[in-house]
Amino acid sequence: MLVDPTRLLDDCERAWREAGEPSTVGGAESVVRRTTLVLEALVAYVLLAERSDLSRDTVFTRWPACTVHAVALGAQGESTHLARLLSEAQARVIAVRPELGHRRAASRAATTDEVWFAAAREAARSLSWAWRPPATADLPDAPSPVHIARGATPPPELRLGPGAGSVLLTLPGSPDTATWQLAADGKSFTASPPHWVLPGPVRRVEATDPAGTIHASAVVDPDTVLLAFAAEGHRIPLDEPLPAPQLHLLHVGILEMEGVQAAVVELPTPYGWSGWTLSEVSLAGTTRLRTSEAKPGSWLDVAVGRSFGWEGGAVLPWLTSEDGAPVWHRPPGLRLRRRPGEPETGHWQVEVRRPGHEELLACLTGAPGTLLDPWQNVPGPLLGPYEILAHRPGRRRGRRRLTAFLAEGVEAMPTAEWRLLAPQGGLAPTRLDFRTGGPVAASRNVLAFAPYEITKELVLRGGTSEFHVQALVPHSEVRLELDGSPLPWSVRPLDIDAADLARDSALTVRLPEEAVAVTPELALVVEGATLIGLQPERRTRTRKGDLRYSLAALADTVRDCAKAELRLLVAGQDVHVGTVRTQPIAEDVVPDGTGLLLRGLRHPGELTARLHRALAPWQQPLSLPVDDTGRIPLPAAWRSAGPLVVSLRAGTHTAGATPSWPRLRDRDTLVLRRSPWTSAVSDGTAADRTTQYLGGRGTLPRGTDAIPYQWIVAARGRDLQMCGAKETAPAECLQALGDAGPDALLGAADSSLGSGELAAALVGSGLAALRIREVTDPAAVRPAWRRAPLCALLLTAPLLPYLSGDPAYEVDELYPEERELLEEVGQFLGGTGTAILSGHEDPSRTVGRFDAHARILDELPEIQQQDVWRTAGVVPRGLLDTDTRAAAAWQAFRDRRTLQYYAVREECEEWLEAVENFLDDGHELLARAFRDRGPGSLRGPGEAWMRVPQFSLGCALIARLAAAGDPRAAKLERGLRPLWSSVAAHAPDLTAVDLTLAECLVTTETVQATG
Repeated sequence: MLVDPTRLLDDCERAWREAGEPSTVGGAESVVRRTTLVLEALVAYVLLAERSDLSRDTVFTRWPACTVHAVALGAQGESTHLARLLSEAQARVIAVRPELGHRRAASRAATTDEVWFAAAREAARSLSWAWRPPATADLPDAPSPVHIARGATPPPELRLGPGAGSVLLTLPGSPDTATWQLAADGKSFTASPPHWVLPGPVRRVEATDPAGTIHASAVVDPDTVLLAFAAEGHRIPLDEPLPAPQLHLLHVGILEMEGVQAAVVELPTPYGWSGWTLSEVSLAGTTRLRTSEAKPGSWLDVAVGRSFGWEGGAVLPWLTSEDGAPVWHRPPGLRLRRRPGEPETGHWQVEVRRPGHEELLACLTGAPGTLLDPWQNVPGPLLGPYEILAHRPGRRRGRRRLTAFLAEGVEAMPTAEWRLLAPQGGLAPTRLDFRTGGPVAASRNVLAFAPYEITKELVLRGGTSEFHVQALVPHSEVRLELDGSPLPWSVRPLDIDAADLARDSALTVRLPEEAVAVTPELALVVEGATLIGLQPERRTRTRKGDLRYSLAALADTVRDCAKAELRLLVAGQDVHVGTVRTQPIAEDVVPDGTGLLLRGLRHPGELTARLHRALAPWQQPLSLPVDDTGRIPLPAAWRSAGPLVVSLRAGTHTAGATPSWPRLRDRDTLVLRRSPWTSAVSDGTAADRTTQYLGGRGTLPRGTDAIPYQWIVAARGRDLQMCGAKETAPAECLQALGDAGPDALLGAADSSLGSGELAAALVGSGLAALRIREVTDPAAVRPAWRRAPLCALLLTAPLLPYLSGDPAYEVDELYPEERELLEEVGQFLGGTGTAILSGHEDPSRTVGRFDAHARILDELPEIQQQDVWRTAGVVPRGLLDTDTRAAAAWQAFRDRRTLQYYAVREECEEWLEAVENFLDDGHELLARAFRDRGPGSLRGPGEAWMRVPQFSLGCALIARLAAAGDPRAAKLERGLRPLWSSVAAHAPDLTAVDLTLAECLVTTETVQATG
């Protein structure tokens, strides 16, 4: 009778756990027998799994201790290589069960070194063992550790966008057929190829491709606060020395260097990266560098030997691939990395593939420091994207991946090296002439660019293949900055709301350096008369043609003007670069046959309308151009979509920009309440049933598939009511979420809502006080950390005491899945949260309170208020770190006039007193945190808004005590909930911070009480 494999490896795992971490010295007969036994068991399971079409990874995740010991003990010594031991174990298993040897694929998988080393590394991590892979210098050469399955999607790549105007993530696939789901620091996005523009700094992006594979990309490391990009835009990993040739550095603070001080040229900050600096540097002679804001000791080495990357070749400055990568018309060579003093005896293995394809086009080797020609054996024509994988044979560490788009033999000649701004808007027309040779051909030999055309599509053909590229000529452009945040570049005159001038606004103009021999002046013109002339800021380290004009000085002058123009005096021309208006773009929007009509239109230039469906607020908005008469043509499906929210923006739709739900209080956002709605035939989906319900037909859908839509309706309920959706929908959705309990928290991950939007709904539904006794399914909770981390934290609450380090809570007691779940906590909380859970005092305990400093700030003009808070949120950090908490407090401070309405109520003071009395009765740690948030003495009822942060934290503490099982706290939370819900709706980010802080404090109190 065969032994049940589950029972066998259960016994093995228990025995190996009792044996502890593997020894680095072996040889005893018992060790050899034990190693032989576990190798046979594991190899047999891999073969059986492959035969049953199951993933062989199951064996590595199910029996981690066995995997670690098998690899650690089996890879020792020069005479006992792991590959040989695996082969011998496989031969013994097949001798007993011959039918297992019939699948050659399984045979290879069972004896591949890299698969086992990777599994052992992951297993050691799950066991919290300090095991590291043995030295692999003596291991036999193995195939490349990276194999892309046939038809699989290659991983996205972080790169600097064209013109260094943005940071983007390339998304492989076709825009028509592929949709990617992205999670960036707890916020969800949907994007389509060829790229996604990052809306700002984030620590990490998880991209899920159409096949469901997750690709993780680390972006900002708060310790180094620096990103490096090669001249052609590829990101340079910071775990290797930076190359000395020219590169771009995106950083916070001032660059500090050792060795030769490199010349630094500052370029305009990329879109969305407020507070960061983009520098162009050449590090020849520099030994290492850091930024002034980096963690002490976080120096980055500069390559002294040969750095890894492209060398030689030539790119066409007039062409880019669809994802913004440069096009090489003379293929570059590949310089293999060589560290100083590294011998040339080792070698690199270089493989050339098409992205997403397994087939090797070429494979060659080279010694460290060698300049290889990776294209010498690639079949021609050299056209389209290629992927280079370089690694040391048999090693995973140090693997490098590069991509290149080739168009061998293609030449382009523009009629002008640079396109200037035209006097009435747009760019000077120009033309690109193409010449091709050999087997590569272009779809057109001449491309003519009209005034408002920046790029044009071109198709390159070679043999049976064709590839789409973008043609462009370097050009002048302008952009607006508001509150220090750069908006997208434009070649059209900007539309500037006069109310924004006081928000630390600035206009940046990018010109060729030859055009600024005489400093251009920016003039404010009203009815043909020049009222004010502005000079650009003097910035010695910036590129000469990048000019920045502060607009704050214009705020008072345009206040009484219906409209004014900004004109740039450059190169003997008077160029219209912006229009300042003191009134809304349009007064109203009404139905007009097969479209919409804007009434009272005041914007003379190009205009885009972004439409949101009030009865389906989860759908992506529709962007449509507005014609000269103010009419917006609607597709047939949108003519009976019900109430619409119309958000107006000057210019065209920005490709790659992430749409968000509009603010109804913006004066350029219009609501069409009485738009016809025709109920189509229901397709039975939860989304369709929820739309029917919001339109007043049917009941609220229930079930797990409807939960994400309930979250969206609950979070945006007030806006939906204003737009004409069912009046009782928000309250009913909150009730439904509360009834769903833990399932509602899990379902939040599919709602695409941020932590702030979720926080207000958590409060109103009562889920903020939901008691969860255990984590029943850690594997289901772990993905929620990427898309709804606040809800994931509440689901993980029973395990948080194990992060305290207290002897009463030993991590070894947990299952591997539970330990993996706890590893996600630090990413969300940050260093401050980890410190609190470890029993240390909150280092940021006073951040976020409104005290005398907030009173002084309240008396300052808004532009000075911005200066005080501007640094918050520049570097993405954990939710409890100082900067994030300061940014949340700033959001509440800006809405203090509305919060005053709730804080001035007598019941607010009564509830504050009730919370204080409750915490003083046996909760010393929590009472101290509550008092630290106090505003001090108030000068009168007009300062009641200063009590909001203390009230918010007090409510959160009571809710988390209720979740911990305190019945008195549960009763008090139910009384607090109505007022707390109103405050949370206007201070959502502060509510999210306080719920997280309260959970950490309550957990710490529980651990201390246990000890």
